[in-house]
Amino acid sequence: MKRAIRRTGQKLRSFQQKAVAGGRKVQTTLGELIAAAFDTAGNEVKDVANLLASPELGRVAKSRIVLVQ
Repeated sequence: MKRAIRRTGQKLRSFQQKAVAGGRKVQTTLGELIAAAFDTAGNEVKDVANLLASPELGRVAKSRIVLVQ
């Protein structure tokens, strides 16, 4: 699970680095984050929820995602 968090964080960081290099800001929608989490963690909803609610992803995205059932 920690590897999945790192990979998603690395993807977001690479998007941000490319945006900074190009001098533009990247806006990522919540749907894109969820799709990236499913691509990374597979089709396990519990793993995706843990991934999206992780502090590491919050730090990379510069906002905290709170999931409510």
